[in-house]
Amino acid sequence: MHKKKGDTLVEVTLAIGIFSMVAIAVVSVISGSTSGAQDALEVTITREEIDSQAEALRFIHDSYISGGVSNEAKDDKYVKLWRNITARARNKSDSLEFIPDTCANVYKNNSLNEQGAFLINTRALGASDIANALITPTSNVFVEASTYPRIIYRNAADDVLLDQNVDKVVSRAEGIFVIPIKDNKSTSIVTPNGVKTKSAYYDFYIRTCWYAPGADRPSTISTVIRLYDPNIIEY
Repeated sequence: MHKKKGDTLVEVTLAIGIFSMVAIAVVSVISGSTSGAQDALEVTITREEIDSQAEALRFIHDSYISGGVSNEAKDDKYVKLWRNITARARNKSDSLEFIPDTCANVYKNNSLNEQGAFLINTRALGASDIANALITPTSNVFVEASTYPRIIYRNAADDVLLDQNVDKVVSRAEGIFVIPIKDNKSTSIVTPNGVKTKSAYYDFYIRTCWYAPGADRPSTISTVIRLYDPNIIEY
């Protein structure tokens, strides 16, 4: 039985339609996998940035504890840095919950500076002069994330942006910041000899905001670390 030309045309059209659907499905799967991989990578990098800030704060605090109690160490660079950081703390309550409507709103109306926000330039901590270790919004480097939260360093000589540059100058802090909160009432603690005291503490809220691939709502990851100040003790 011979096929009619119309039958062949239908078969070709059907084959093209099936091929198109399969191609679209494959592209969708690949696109979804790529977006998922990109999102996972951004979350990993963001958590690394958060951990870096947390470790830097603990290092500065530990250095302050080791020498800050003594008046002889009042000029120690880490003692000064700790005091500069804690001087930015506000006496108010805060929550780990951080759900901004947009990342842009976080940076409006000088909000971050009013909250005492800062970041630690971790590449400057090992230098003999750590004047550039504390980054604040007044430095005009706190901006919305272009991709994912990160600190971008620059070459001091030619201002070329280099993420892996060995120089210690910060060009931009994108989508990440720390909010310091000072204890309002102090917290009861017990010293090794059993004496009850009250020691002031600081809560440092490390926050991030950015947009995942294809997302129209902000992605956020936050954490908080609490550090005590033995120089502020009430008996």
